[in-house]
Amino acid sequence: MDIAEELKKGLCSHPKYIPVSLRYDHQGLHYDAQCYDLEEYYHYRAEETIIKTSIKDVVSNLYIPCKVFDIGCGDTKKSQLLLNELLQYQNTVDYAPIDVSKDSLNEVCDVLYQIYGDGLKVDPMPDEFFKAMSKIRNYRGPKILLWISGLQCFPKDSQLKMLSNISSTLEENDVCLITADITQNKEVIERAYLTFDETRPNSKLYTNGVHVLNREFETNIDISQLKLEGRYVEDKDVSSSSYIQVWLHSLCKQSYKIDKLGMTLTLEEGEKLMLHGGNGMSHKYTIYQLEYMFAKARLRILKKWENENSALLLCKREM
Repeated sequence: MDIAEELKKGLCSHPKYIPVSLRYDHQGLHYDAQCYDLEEYYHYRAEETIIKTSIKDVVSNLYIPCKVFDIGCGDTKKSQLLLNELLQYQNTVDYAPIDVSKDSLNEVCDVLYQIYGDGLKVDPMPDEFFKAMSKIRNYRGPKILLWISGLQCFPKDSQLKMLSNISSTLEENDVCLITADITQNKEVIERAYLTFDETRPNSKLYTNGVHVLNREFETNIDISQLKLEGRYVEDKDVSSSSYIQVWLHSLCKQSYKIDKLGMTLTLEEGEKLMLHGGNGMSHKYTIYQLEYMFAKARLRILKKWENENSALLLCKREM
């Protein structure tokens, strides 16, 4: 499903929603990077710390040489921790950064060449998740699938499907390295994700999907007539997870024609326009919830590393 189809599906659903992926254009990635510097935004620092402190142990469990497939690579700063360690054992590393944005991938490739030169053989893949997986299946040779901060961004009903797809992509000598947010402190989570202020980068990131919709699909949704709201939903059941919900509350009845989608978007006064599909986003797991989900996807956890907020899991396919 391309972005236009996904967007139209979201805007015609009940409740209506804007897909999370729409917010991550070039400007959205800039807002995302700015969140790193927010004192209360614990996730990035905790994740970087667990990767830094565990990466030597991670690499000691890999079949080397191997090719790295980086799912939703972002700016690759955390991925570089793995690449740097692999280069202690390999003269060159084959690296495939994966992202839906070709422009972002081009920028990433330029930066990586400046850092690594010929030490890194970069094979960019401008694809969405499932298309990328189908291509990765054709690769023969040891590989590691790297998925940093990705799993938790998707709706709960998509996560098992995506993990199962990863599992079916792995061969005998392959592994997958995944990070997950395991924060359980409600106050910490709400302070990080639900402090709304239009000047803050996280608020700008949440609403960026509307600006992308206006620009790319030539409509004129009035963001001043929408109020950003959200809540944290806690769920300790082993087969579930906790998560954030964020939406735009319509302050009046308003309608917008979207010719490129062949539709008119109408929001009633008080109606919610969700800023994600499914149950929510930014999922928070207990270790037991992760173990349950990975087992359902036929992924065996070889090793796990954790701190108060972040877990790093090295997995193989259950043959």
